[in-house]
Amino acid sequence: MIVTNPFSPGSWTREQIDNVSSGWWMLLVTGIISIIAGGIIVFTDWSVGDLAVFVGALLLFRGIFTMFSVPVDSAARTWSIGLGLLEAGVGLAVWVWPGQTLLVIASFIGWYVLFSGIMAIAGAISGRGLLPYWGLTLAFGILETLIAFWLLERPGLTLVAAILAIGLWSMTYGVVQIVLAFEVKSLSARADTAAGDLGMVGRPTPTTPTRAPDGAVMP
Repeated sequence: MIVTNPFSPGSWTREQIDNVSSGWWMLLVTGIISIIAGGIIVFTDWSVGDLAVFVGALLLFRGIFTMFSVPVDSAARTWSIGLGLLEAGVGLAVWVWPGQTLLVIASFIGWYVLFSGIMAIAGAISGRGLLPYWGLTLAFGILETLIAFWLLERPGLTLVAAILAIGLWSMTYGVVQIVLAFEVKSLSARADTAAGDLGMVGRPTPTTPTRAPDGAVMP
């Protein structure tokens, strides 16, 4: 899950920028794993039970990573912990739910993706004046919401359709995470560049002294 706080303040300190930037590798690793997992989901011949075990394990693993990640909008770490626990909890529920059916899997994943999409949309809108990548986060949140409604509103969902929806969602999530990782990584460098530009603007422009015909320096 892309961790944001829809109630976050509208400015960052340099310490917050460096803190967010230092967590870029966590986004990268999670993104790579999500792409690989999505490919496995799409290109494997699954039974319902095996799909539930794999998706549950994926969400559990990602939830653990989310708990130790830094929110991309520099919100408090409690947001990462809370959302990571939610993600891991959904994974466990899919994994151990008695009498696993395709409807159960689609319902759990659908409600989770819907919540994730709403959080991404709210965080992107509230941080649009702060996050350089808010448009990407907003677009992914909208996509997640559409996928969630599609999963939740199809009681006659087939196994193939569920596999395609969950697999493509996982791969798209991974791509977005990787793009965000490199955007986040460059935050500190951007801050240094912006600070240098501001310093040049605020610095007085040196003037060349004018000399009179007799060689005297004129003010």
